[in-house]
Amino acid sequence: MNKALALTALISLASFASAKDITLVWSGAVTGPTSDAGSSYGKGVEDYCKYANSEKMLAGVTLKCVIRDDQYNNANTQSNFEEFVGNEQIPVFLGYSTGGMLQIKGTVQETKVPTLTASLHIGIIDPPNNQYMFLPVASYSENIVSLLEYVAKKERGAKVALIVNPSPFGRDPVVDARKAAERLGLKITDVQEVGGNNLDNTALLKRLEAQGAKYVINQNTAGPVANILKDAKRLGLLGKMQFMGAHYAGGEDLTKLAGDAAANFIWVTSYYMYDEGDKPGIQLVKKIGAQFNQKPDVIRSVNYTSGMLTASIAIEAMKRSGSTINNVTVYKALTSMVGSKKFDPGFSVGPVTFSAKDHVGAETMRLLQADATGNFKAITGPMQSQMFKLIHPMK
Repeated sequence: MNKALALTALISLASFASAKDITLVWSGAVTGPTSDAGSSYGKGVEDYCKYANSEKMLAGVTLKCVIRDDQYNNANTQSNFEEFVGNEQIPVFLGYSTGGMLQIKGTVQETKVPTLTASLHIGIIDPPNNQYMFLPVASYSENIVSLLEYVAKKERGAKVALIVNPSPFGRDPVVDARKAAERLGLKITDVQEVGGNNLDNTALLKRLEAQGAKYVINQNTAGPVANILKDAKRLGLLGKMQFMGAHYAGGEDLTKLAGDAAANFIWVTSYYMYDEGDKPGIQLVKKIGAQFNQKPDVIRSVNYTSGMLTASIAIEAMKRSGSTINNVTVYKALTSMVGSKKFDPGFSVGPVTFSAKDHVGAETMRLLQADATGNFKAITGPMQSQMFKLIHPMK
């Protein structure tokens, strides 16, 4: 029996009906590349898990909250998944990176362990081996296509450049971006890769300026984007180019690093902001953050909220599983979050809905723009991309 099949056998024998302790594990980048997002995300997972215990959300069950630093290393992600599926017999797995999630897709399919991922790469839920993979919110590709739709409404025929992370997280959405740009009558002048160690972007920005790029879309985390914005300010390009970004590129994580260079940055995300204190989900974020003594910068990060949403989905699925909590009942609960059974903990601008065929949770997004003080304000209402549905229909 090979390793994956052995894990499958373990899962098939698992029974959580009488369990008093259930492990909720997250494997992600606490350190290493993209840890500027992963560190706060992991704290959001852990704090919501501890909050669930304090509120006794699962009757008779105590959650064992485990955060594993995979250092953005795919092999570490694989090892963490196999360890916890084999030894802890977990009912759900929380993952992180695009590369790591793509690597374990086959094993997830064989073990039938529902997996919620911090990566919003649409390929994770595309065939093959996609039955047990779930995105909590709208994908990177839909984020970027929505930004392209915004540009096309402003200026048809505009020149757009893409600056992406040097990894599957950055590269993979480019395919859908090119398809959308062609249909929208936009010209993608260049696609450049920038990592966290790229501290001087002068040559890159001058290249884009020479190409006539008026809009620059970033598919990256906040750290590299902040460096680009500061260099653009120094070169006098902020008024000449409109800088934009998908989910992990923006928010207070960006303004904290970029300062006033972040002014006017346009960002797309599915989450409410820390300063939207009238939203019940944000009130809960603040309550939990204070309860577990998190630093203000962590609580204000959209990645902290993101981690909470993912943990809340997993725990709600366990709650809906009834007296028997295992991978089978959690999968059934997840794929039943539709219609009157939708789940809305208030962290995102729309409710979480899943079905057997739809594995994107909170599908609505908003475009936000940073003001002069660095606060992001919504410039659209909740929406979905119509173009994305045409270029990447659900399979």
